[in-house]
Amino acid sequence: MVQKQQVYQSHGVTITSLHRNVEVKEFETAQLSCIYQVERDNNARLEWKKIVGNHVSFVYFNGLLMEKYKGRVEMSGSSIRLRDVTREDMATYRCEVAAAGDEVDFAEIDIKLSVLVPPAVPTCKVPSSAMSGSRVVLTCKESDGSPPSDYTWFKDNKRLLERPAKDLAYINTSYTVNQKTGVLTFNPVKKTNSGSYHCEAKNKAGGPKECSAQYMQINDLDVGAIVITVIIIASVLSLCGFGMYYAHRKGYLGNSRPSKGKGTNHTTVPPVKEDFKHTKSFII
Repeated sequence: MVQKQQVYQSHGVTITSLHRNVEVKEFETAQLSCIYQVERDNNARLEWKKIVGNHVSFVYFNGLLMEKYKGRVEMSGSSIRLRDVTREDMATYRCEVAAAGDEVDFAEIDIKLSVLVPPAVPTCKVPSSAMSGSRVVLTCKESDGSPPSDYTWFKDNKRLLERPAKDLAYINTSYTVNQKTGVLTFNPVKKTNSGSYHCEAKNKAGGPKECSAQYMQINDLDVGAIVITVIIIASVLSLCGFGMYYAHRKGYLGNSRPSKGKGTNHTTVPPVKEDFKHTKSFII
């Protein structure tokens, strides 16, 4: 005889939410849903908390909204409506219910609120010129968008792919694009990379916003001119050295030590005149 297994199920407070991840545009209204049921305790305690990192603060406590939320937050049963949301409201909101008379006397649920903000016009940095064969970095960045923006670079109004090696049209290129950071890197840069560059930023809240196009000129390294310049400099230095040597041999530069030969001036100190007048002779 097979004995049936008995399953024991505890009863108590339970919580559900219509949406665990809420996304709204800035300055719109967010609905944070919290629906709870209790077994028999009709005096359950409801609390709402805002959690940002390790910081926890109350939104609704002891039957009252906190002062900073009055006029902007309203209770809808056990749920809350948050009007005119801003980026400062982005957080995890926790709904907690305690029912001391129930077998399971506590339950909680977390709801993540994301506020969508369109990007601002990005700041682009494009070098005006560079030498072919060098490593060149172009940057594009904006800080207002939420979530963070994705970036797209354009050369002469033609989009640069993030992975150019997969497109035959870009098979001979040597650049990489990071759509998350907005960094465009040429390594090495070539003369054919000369052109007008601009960048666009966009996210799910809006966009794209673009910076003004800037021209980048790539110049080839003129080896012949460098060789000629080196030869000219070496020739000038040789002529200067020969001229110094010739001038030294001819004595045009002067002597470092005084000579004892002709042309040496001696200062003669006249002897001191002593007049002795002997008025008398002493004969011993």
